Amino acid sequence: MEVIWYGILSILLGTYVLLDGYDIGAGVAFLFFADNDEEKNKIIKSISSVWDANEVWLLAFIGLAMVFFPHYAQILFNNFGGYILLFLLFLLLKTLAFNLLYLYRKNPFYKSIFGYLYGFLNLMLLIFISLIFANILRGLYFEQEERIRFVSQSFSPLAQKIGFFDWFTLLTTGMIFIAILIHGLGWIVLKNSGAFNRKLKKLIQALAFIELILVGLFLISWYIIHPGVFHNYWTYPFLFILPVLAFIALIGLMGIRTYPGENKASILSTNFIIFSWISIMVAIYPNFILPLGHKKLTAFNAGFDNPDRFYIEWWILVLGILLLIYSIIVHKFMKGEKNT
Repeated sequence: MEVIWYGILSILLGTYVLLDGYDIGAGVAFLFFADNDEEKNKIIKSISSVWDANEVWLLAFIGLAMVFFPHYAQILFNNFGGYILLFLLFLLLKTLAFNLLYLYRKNPFYKSIFGYLYGFLNLMLLIFISLIFANILRGLYFEQEERIRFVSQSFSPLAQKIGFFDWFTLLTTGMIFIAILIHGLGWIVLKNSGAFNRKLKKLIQALAFIELILVGLFLISWYIIHPGVFHNYWTYPFLFILPVLAFIALIGLMGIRTYPGENKASILSTNFIIFSWISIMVAIYPNFILPLGHKKLTAFNAGFDNPDRFYIEWWILVLGILLLIYSIIVHKFMKGEKNT
């Protein structure tokens, strides 16, 4: 069951990143790439009615991690507790900011204030997501005597004392940040048409080129830090189809301006995130977080023994299926508006 629940947790967190990624990415686009009221209104309409159902997946991930893998949850909160709480607080404030923005969208003064607040909160959420995932991929110490510094003693790759901010986490943060931003831009393009779309497609194309460079640097750096990180791929070569599909989607985004229709950017960005996420989870399995020391945190040593665990697992699995059905219904009947 450990393998099954490892997979379920990966799916829950990946689903949250996928579904809330377009909302957060669109919020950042609202802050930086909407040059006038017409473009801002198009972004608001694109994400209205559907954005607030996605946090359920994140809460389900946190709850299940605490129930079935308490040592994993403990490590997460020990190292990222403050950032996780700030993230949840910003999610709450973003909800309030969007409601106020939508309510006062016809009042220029309040629309400007709540618009900047909404964009800033999305920017901070995207930075938090990117930094936390970057540190998970870089690795943590699980021994009590070892702690991660807030900022690396040196940003040199040869530095012995690493930090929450170091050369690798900043590189990886940039890669994740751009991937989710492209995802948000792709959603806006899906829901709009005309000159605004041509502008965003040009931006997506440029960001895709930058993303390809960052992905290449990330893979080289990741292998240098963790030489065994691709062991699962060497053992089962057929798994290479996963990163290949991710690269195909990214390369497809580079030619987005030449494709007819308005759905290609969203489809390609979705495929890029899905196959990148699965590729990473395959690479680090059975680890939850890559280790920097000798101690590891895997699906087989992060749980606990409970006589009632078997029954708890199956009840929660049933609830999870109901959650999936609910989410599908919500996203089917409460889609953002199509703009012209």
